[in-house]
Amino acid sequence: MTTEESFAAEKQVAKEDMAAAQVPENRGRQRPRSTYVVAALVVVLFAALGTAAFVGRGTVKSDDLLVTFAWMLIPPLVGAVVALAFGRRLMRRMPQTAGTAPATKRRVERALRDGSTDDPQLDALARKEAQLRLGQRWLLLLFAVVILTQLPALVNAVNPFTRVLAVLLILIMLASAWYRWRGLREARRYLAGPPSQP
Repeated sequence: MTTEESFAAEKQVAKEDMAAAQVPENRGRQRPRSTYVVAALVVVLFAALGTAAFVGRGTVKSDDLLVTFAWMLIPPLVGAVVALAFGRRLMRRMPQTAGTAPATKRRVERALRDGSTDDPQLDALARKEAQLRLGQRWLLLLFAVVILTQLPALVNAVNPFTRVLAVLLILIMLASAWYRWRGLREARRYLAGPPSQP
């Protein structure tokens, strides 16, 4: 790759990042609204699942369904408020090594999948992303712990509803662990290769 091509590639990445940073106002307003809608749906879903679990055990009469549902709303509602309050701060603190533009992130992910790139600017971003992935390998241990905590509910649960929830959670954790393991393997392979030269 010539110096002119390298300079053009760097200019393109910078242009994409600047375009992503200049988000229109109406788009910025739509994002929080959709976040609140999803949070409300999750709260109602968990409250409904909790109410169904109590009804399945026979501990709640049909007359008390509304009261039970209202009580079941409290824990997920508190969790949603905490997640919305602190989630934005957490996202701001997380390093964005792959650039801010979606096109740049896709190019970085493609470079990590391929194991190399000819673009030095993209190579630097891919190496930062690979280091970030390696720094988050502790998440595999977290997924394993969650799976182990669900095994007693899967084996010893009397209520079939509890077993279904345990199976769903185990499947989600297995999929997340596989995705994270694949990302770690790509990161190690990429870092083992030589850096791209301008």
